[in-house]
Amino acid sequence: MKIAIITDQHFGARKGAAYVNNYFQKFYDDVFFPYLKKHKIDTVINMGDTFDNRRNIDIQSLEWTKVNYFDKLQEMGITVHSIIGNHDIYYKDTNGVNSVDLLLREYNNIKIYSEATDIKLGKLSILLIPWINSENKEQTMKMIKKSKSPCVMGHLECKGFEINPGFVMDHGTDVKTFDKFEKVYSGHYHTRSDNGKVFYLG
Repeated sequence: MKIAIITDQHFGARKGAAYVNNYFQKFYDDVFFPYLKKHKIDTVINMGDTFDNRRNIDIQSLEWTKVNYFDKLQEMGITVHSIIGNHDIYYKDTNGVNSVDLLLREYNNIKIYSEATDIKLGKLSILLIPWINSENKEQTMKMIKKSKSPCVMGHLECKGFEINPGFVMDHGTDVKTFDKFEKVYSGHYHTRSDNGKVFYLG
């Protein structure tokens, strides 16, 4: 089994501006989808912030997103494991009401994770961790302690990493929380960085 990871797509960004959509589409059509086909990848893990605006998305942007991304993944027979990010949630203290679940229910190839969950893909066990907030923090920490997975993939806010070039997050989850894991991959920050343990894809 081969897995592709993608994160922070922010569909609907800049109020669905055409230049943003055109830039996204060039990446998907020229790079992403051809890569999936060439390498016979059948599983995609989306590590959060699928949509940009936590409150709303205009109809044109939603239609564009479905036609140019989600419909194509479904046609290709690709399973998507989608982690909820902070831009996907309506309320700041719960992942319960989220755009991914509400807007993409017609796709039977998408599995949505709003709380920390161990999954197994092929022979690899992965702990998926969505956005941590006051409602799910206790459950998340219990799962981190309990999990036997060697790998974490999530939408994490760890301190000590660059959010944007030159700006380092001075609060958030301590990376020591993940000492037991071999590797941690995360979305959320848009600057690529790696401390040897935690890797922000950017």
